[in-house]
Amino acid sequence: KINMPIRFGEAVTRAGLDDIKNGGFGVWAFFSNTEVQNYPLMTNRHVTFEDGVWFYSPTEYWLNDTKYSFIALYPYAEEPTNVEVDENSGVMKLSVAETPSETDWLIATNNTDTSESYDPMVSLQFQHALTNVGFNIWRDNGKHQNDQMRIKKVTLSNISKAGTMSSDSNTWEFTGDKLTVEMDNSANLKDTDNIGAATVKDDGTLDTGGSTPFSPFGQMMLLPQAIESGAVTLKVEYELKRQNAADWESAELEAPLPARTWEAGRRYTYNVVLSSVTDITIYYLQTKV
Repeated sequence: KINMPIRFGEAVTRAGLDDIKNGGFGVWAFFSNTEVQNYPLMTNRHVTFEDGVWFYSPTEYWLNDTKYSFIALYPYAEEPTNVEVDENSGVMKLSVAETPSETDWLIATNNTDTSESYDPMVSLQFQHALTNVGFNIWRDNGKHQNDQMRIKKVTLSNISKAGTMSSDSNTWEFTGDKLTVEMDNSANLKDTDNIGAATVKDDGTLDTGGSTPFSPFGQMMLLPQAIESGAVTLKVEYELKRQNAADWESAELEAPLPARTWEAGRRYTYNVVLSSVTDITIYYLQTKV
């Protein structure tokens, strides 16, 4: 028996919807009942936002006493090369071969059973598949208030670079070599350079006084992963010009990131304070995307 058309209701994400509305998303859908199991109803069906509603074609219709599963992926690609959907299980495998990623992958799932009371408008709660990580580098305002400091090179080492995520568990299986991210600023150094100063307060937070840090990588889209104690390191190569000194002196400091799990859909900003030529301290500030 044919019921109402299957429509997609308001898509939801913690980030803005403008990008999703502009590009749309792909939907895979399966249904099972007494006659079929995991029948592929939609395969990467392009859903677009038109005249205030989500639209796709051709229109599909609800069947009574049937269980449906939907998987939506943003951004939409006509022939995605990094996505596999198992027609027996309805599980999507999303592979990311290179990070930092230029793409912020979003996935939504929905299960609807028409043998029970159900909403004919399919709701989609999009979740970020990756995590967002950045670094701010400061000079210690207590020890270097009147000194100049300029960054030559920053290297982040030993993080997982590639992997595959399963939509049923939202867990990643890592593949390939570890990743090293490097930012070389040596060719851009100026005699007037001076990174922002920060004071570490007793509670571990920073008082920056509105100054501007050096942010070597911007905010990077990386794989969610557990950062074990001592496993991932940040090396900062910089130059220091002390008050009234004529020359710059070179320094190189390296420290491990604090143990922490980078969760999908969250933003992590590490504040790196250079206190002297022998002391580097790494703090982190976590915020939601």
